[in-house]
Amino acid sequence: MNFFLPALRELARIYDRQIGRASLWLARRKLARAETDLGLLGWQQADFEGEAQRHIDQLRNVEQEQARQTNESAALGLAIQQGQEKREAARKQYEQTRAGLEAEWETVAEPVEIAERHLAARRKIDVDFDGLIASLDRESAELQALQTELRAAENVTPAVHAELSRLRARIVAIPNAQADLRLRCVQAMNDIRALEETLSRGRPVLAVASERLHTLDEQFARTDGILERQIAARKREKQDVEGRIENLEKAKKNPYREIGQVLADSGIAPMNQPGALAAVQRCRKVVARIVRDIAASCEASGREDRAALQKSWGLWAGAVTVLALVLLLARR
Repeated sequence: MNFFLPALRELARIYDRQIGRASLWLARRKLARAETDLGLLGWQQADFEGEAQRHIDQLRNVEQEQARQTNESAALGLAIQQGQEKREAARKQYEQTRAGLEAEWETVAEPVEIAERHLAARRKIDVDFDGLIASLDRESAELQALQTELRAAENVTPAVHAELSRLRARIVAIPNAQADLRLRCVQAMNDIRALEETLSRGRPVLAVASERLHTLDEQFARTDGILERQIAARKREKQDVEGRIENLEKAKKNPYREIGQVLADSGIAPMNQPGALAAVQRCRKVVARIVRDIAASCEASGREDRAALQKSWGLWAGAVTVLALVLLLARR
């Protein structure tokens, strides 16, 4: 008697059963799809009673609710589109209005900015006209005193005479210089006064133009924000509705399968798709065959001598252990 054979036979049966269970899972999924397709194609072509009729009613209710939710989703989609169009139209109107206000603002702002730059530049020229005029007065007095002193001299040399001529020319020039300083002072004051008047007139107008722009921006931001929130809310609502539609579509699968099972049990095929019934019958035969094969394998395992099987497993375990040790020692 070969003591190694029982373990080999059992191992082969275990392998076959695992393959069979995987095939059974796939076959049952295929059968479920075939039964669902049969129910989908034939649920309106036969009269049902009892539990089957309950599934029919449930299916009708689901389809009615699905149609209502689909209409609601379409209405929300239309509302979203209209909201987006309204928002885009409002943005275009805002941009056109703002472009006009900006042009007006620039027309007012340009002379104000120019006046502010000129005024700042003019004020940077810090000339003490009064101090310069007083300084010229002191210089004139000193020169006149020196001139008087030189004239009183007993011996007027050519050098003294030349100095007197220079002093006289300078004394005569000082009033002209003072007049020029006074004129420049008046001109500077007039320039500053004119620039300040320009600013006093332009700044209020510029403030009004700026306020109009600010008000327009605030109004648009508020209106656009409201539209944006409305569109976002409708998008979320539409997403929820589409999720419910998807759930309803999934919920129809079980009633369709139940109806398909009733049709297959009764041998009723859809008039327009008679092959749907044959597909279910083929899938049922495949499932039944795999179940029989697995059951037969389990029965064969049950008929195997337990003592001989355990002994065979032990022999195989010992042989594998010895082989592993030999390979380990050979590698060293």
